[in-house]
Amino acid sequence: MRYRIGLCETAPQTVMQIPLEIQPDRLRDAIVAGLERMTEVAERAGLTASGVPTITFPHELPVEDTIRVDLGLPIEPAPNLGPASGAQLMVVPPTLVARTCHRGGYDELDAAYRALAEWVREAGCKPIGPPTEAYLVGPDEVSDPRQLITEIRMPVAPAPAIATHMESTFADAVERTRESLRRQGFGILAEIDLREVLREKTGEDIEEYLILDVCHPRLAAQALATDRQAGLLVPYRVVLRGDDTGIVIEAADPEVQVSALAEPALNTVAAEARLLLAAALDALHHPETAAG
Repeated sequence: MRYRIGLCETAPQTVMQIPLEIQPDRLRDAIVAGLERMTEVAERAGLTASGVPTITFPHELPVEDTIRVDLGLPIEPAPNLGPASGAQLMVVPPTLVARTCHRGGYDELDAAYRALAEWVREAGCKPIGPPTEAYLVGPDEVSDPRQLITEIRMPVAPAPAIATHMESTFADAVERTRESLRRQGFGILAEIDLREVLREKTGEDIEEYLILDVCHPRLAAQALATDRQAGLLVPYRVVLRGDDTGIVIEAADPEVQVSALAEPALNTVAAEARLLLAAALDALHHPETAAG
């Protein structure tokens, strides 16, 4: 199944939350029981649901037979929810989430989680909270698992960098990155082998780690003509580092950097620089898009 994934900001809402212990191998039964309990508590308290029910899972699933989750139901606030109900009202602020939808049974949800995690990693975003499943069509509504629709939401922090990933040797990634940046008009002003520096100065041995300081002469001239302090933002920094699955290439986002100067006239320069850096990194991930 192909998953469509995107970023959105959830609306602020009041949520009735109930803790629940469930058995992963009996997830469908646990969800049905949890939904029935939430409905009962909401009706007894005179609450009106204003959204679909959810389950928020812990950051890392334990290996025990049962796990503790939080059932959630967006509601219209009311004062009749007492402590004896076992539920509490939570005011949830707007949250940036990466989300996708899975159609089908819960035994296939892992594929959706893997696709979402890969997208978040490649987008350079940082997960900042546990995932939540929203039951757009839940097991209390249909008996055929193929008709279930589950939205998975992962709270994330916006990417401070433009990033991509390559499955290659480090030397190959470095050479291809240099060439891709040159194709977009960037010149390389300096290269810092941070692994070698740390090894020599501190004796610490880290993964392969190279820092490139790059400059786009035309954009640099435009930025300095607008504000001489713009030299603090030039050159742009590109980092290549090894990880368990290959090579990560990250470029500091010029639009994030330029916000520190609070000079609106620089926004256009930063936006173009970001587009060019993104094009250079995208060509590494999709070589067929690189210019000849």
